[in-house]
Amino acid sequence: MYGPAMSSGGGDGGGSATGASRAGTGVTLLVETIAGGQVTALRHTVAAAAGAAGLADMALEDFVLAVHELVTNVVRHGGGSGELRLRRRGDLLTCEITDGGPGLVDVRVALPAPNQVGQRGLWLAQQLTDGLEIRADGQGTTVRVSARLATPATGGR
Repeated sequence: MYGPAMSSGGGDGGGSATGASRAGTGVTLLVETIAGGQVTALRHTVAAAAGAAGLADMALEDFVLAVHELVTNVVRHGGGSGELRLRRRGDLLTCEITDGGPGLVDVRVALPAPNQVGQRGLWLAQQLTDGLEIRADGQGTTVRVSARLATPATGGR
């Protein structure tokens, strides 16, 4: 589990950086600042990086949509800005989204009623990825989604 919060699944600084940054969590492939005017460009950047890491076809589309939903949540509900980190460790690709907003209270990831507008981002992220983890501490929220790659990486362990 990731932090003292919730975990479920369907089965180093701001700005932009890529490369061989290593931590206990594998190889950092991408670090980007999240801001409202950059949501579309960020979606394309994540798609390119996730594709280069080995995610393909429907799995790539699902992962990118899940990340997009989480980035949109940061802009709409999480204070308007945050950070995205894409990492690979072996055959696991993870994207961690952090914001400095008010945080979530009593998180329930469930499909809302059909007549309810919105409120589907976390549910979609859970359905479209291999794992969804949420940590909220009253000073922001961190959400991590993951996807299994077809072949393991040779590094990042």
